[in-house]
Order: sequence, then C-alpha cells, then structure tokens
Amino acid sequence: PDGVHGSLSTDRHHRVLKHYLGVRRLAAANSIAVPPAMDAALIRALEFSMHVHNPAGIVPSFSDGDVRDGLDLLRQGHELFGRDDMLFVATRGLTGTPPAARSAAFPDAGYYIVRSGWGGDGRDYRDEQHLVLDCGPLGAGDHGHFDCLSVELYGLGRALVVDPGRYTDRESGETNWRARFRSTAAHNTVTVDYRSQTRYEPLPGRPGGDGSNGRTRYHVTGPAPEHRLIERICQDGFDLLHGSARSHEYDAVHERRIFFVDGRYWVIADSLVGHREHRYEARFHLGEWAQDQITLNESPSLLALVSPHLLIVAPRQEGLTLELEPGHVSHRSGKKLPAPVACFGIRAARATLVTLLLPCRQLPLLMPVIEEIRVSHANGRAAPLARAFTISLGAEHDVLFFGGKPDQEYRFDSFV
Repeated sequence: PDGVHGSLSTDRHHRVLKHYLGVRRLAAANSIAVPPAMDAALIRALEFSMHVHNPAGIVPSFSDGDVRDGLDLLRQGHELFGRDDMLFVATRGLTGTPPAARSAAFPDAGYYIVRSGWGGDGRDYRDEQHLVLDCGPLGAGDHGHFDCLSVELYGLGRALVVDPGRYTDRESGETNWRARFRSTAAHNTVTVDYRSQTRYEPLPGRPGGDGSNGRTRYHVTGPAPEHRLIERICQDGFDLLHGSARSHEYDAVHERRIFFVDGRYWVIADSLVGHREHRYEARFHLGEWAQDQITLNESPSLLALVSPHLLIVAPRQEGLTLELEPGHVSHRSGKKLPAPVACFGIRAARATLVTLLLPCRQLPLLMPVIEEIRVSHANGRAAPLARAFTISLGAEHDVLFFGGKPDQEYRFDSFV
C-alpha cells in the first residue's frame, strides 16, 4: 500500500518497477489509457525510489538483491508524471526541484529514511548524509533477511555503515553463505546470544553439501519478530527514529533510538531488556574501503573505532567490549569483498548501548566525548530507565535525554 514491493527487497522493487514503467511507457506511446490506480501505484513506487536512493545515486541492498542505480527510472517518472522532484534526484541535484521533505516513512514496508538535505546553500548534493532504518516485516517470497532495526548510513560521498547484501542464493558448499549473509549478525543491528531474530533451520532430508546442487537446504521455521515504530520526529536540526523488535527466539526486547543532531552526527541508543542474563552485541558493518584502515582506541572513558571516514565512539561501562571482526560486503551476486565489522558487546539482563557515529573527511583534533549524567526523579530517587548523556565535539556541547515517561519530572545535570 505504501508503494514498496511486497518482497521488501530494495533491488527487486526496482526490477519490478522497471517492467511496469515499460508497460506504462508503451501504453502512452500508443495512446492507450491505463487505470488511474495503476498510475497511483507507480507514483508511490517511484516516491520510495526517490527517497531510498542515497546521494551517490545508489540504492542500498536491503534483503535479497544487489546494490543498484535506479536513477533512469526516476527520469522516466518525471517524463510520465511531470514530477520535477524525481528529475532532481535522477540528476543528483543538477536540475529539477528538490523534494519537499528530507525524511520519508513507508510504514507498511517498515522503511524509514532520514537525510541531512538535498544540497544547496553551499553544500554539495553528494555530500549530504542519508540513513535507512528497517523496522518492518520479513516480506513475501522468502527474500527477507533477519535484520529488524538494521540501518545503512551514507555520508560525505560514500556508504559508511553498509548492508552487506545477499552474495548468493545457493546454500551448497562447505560454508552456507546464503544463511550467513541472511543472519542477524550480518546486519547493523543487535544480536542476542549470537542468535538470529528468526529461526532458520535445515529442511528434513536435506543434509546439504555439494550434492544438494545448490537447492535450498534451510527454511524459515519460526515467526518473524514483532516490530513497531514507536516514535518519529523530523524537525530542523533534529531527527529521531525509535523502534522496537521482540523476537520469538529469546525473551529480551530490543528498542533502538536513532538521533540525528544538527545534520552532523548520529547517536544510536540500543536498549535491551531480558528476564535473565544475555550476551548483547551491536554490530556496524563498514564498507570495503575500511579494510585494513581501522584503529581501535581505548581510554578510561571511551571505546572508539577510528577510520579515514567515520568515527564510532561509545562511553565506557562495566563489561563493555569493542572488537573488530572479519566480514564481507557483496554489491553483486556471486562476488564478495572483505570488509571489517565493529562489534560492541556486553553481558547483562538489562543493558543500554550508546554509540556516536561521526562521518568525517579528516579526523577531528579532539576525539568526541560522551559522558553519562545521573538522572533522578523530582524527589531525588534514581530513575534507572531514563538516561542522559553530554556529547562534546570540540567546543560544541549537546545533551541527550531519553527513556523517561512524558508525565513525570526528571532532573539531570542542571536540567529539570
């Protein structure tokens, strides 16, 4: 209903859209009328395409599919429907009119998109920042990945935190790469006890191996996680996406808040609540550009990943670890490239993992600093579910508060 293809694969969406636009253009060339509902559906599909393209003109690969350029489809949308905003995105800001909104929601599919802008006022279109959050169902046709609350982040000319793609549809061989690329650990979200959000098991009588001739050996045997977008805010200088995932594979519930501050940096706060102790791990898959370019820094107050284009910083807390894992990205089926994965982990029943992501062309002179502030109720009693942090980037200071109830009063630092 919101214009996204039922498989929820961004690649398949554009492949199907290409065929339908071909039919529509053929009808127009022969003066054949089409039902108004067809045009309305095409426009909705094109609007998703318009927003999901990053500033480099590339569509991130969510669920099964390849990384794709669908700009020509937007140009066709302009020609068919006179949409100057589609022309603007198709030409990457060279001509046309910028879309009216810099954020977009597609709630049936569960895709939520935030960008810093559309260029102009001295900013290059390709240097804008762009984030896609997946807070939706698995999708139809067994093409979905186990990636609820996963993100892809683009900034300053490149994809920084990436969806690794699909690599292959085959499940034969010594390593089941299909299952590996589909797993929760292969996405930019949180795993609980090393498990995927959805159960994915071998089919009976299919032992696998090379003798299976690439036929499917695994099958989704459990329900997808319950997902919900809790809150979405888009205003000048501040954006918030807040969603939750409740898997049927474990008792812990995951809430993710994504803050975009002043068009400069992102803060991702992952809150996890379980009835018993779990191992929680938040992963960030970087692009192939980061291979052999990563440094991990530790200080008494921070854990940091330093790369040529992105800083990821987390405030220290007891038991929190940061490790660099080997990973892969696949832009085209059958081809994979080595790429590093940052993994922040902690063992607890309840935990909040806070990470700051700062896209940068060169390293700042001073490392960003995140410090937690004690939050209390108005009567002075502790408020364990409410959290507050000061964020310092050089001479600039921000305060971030979340988790409190709207009908209660809280105190932290000099704020009430």
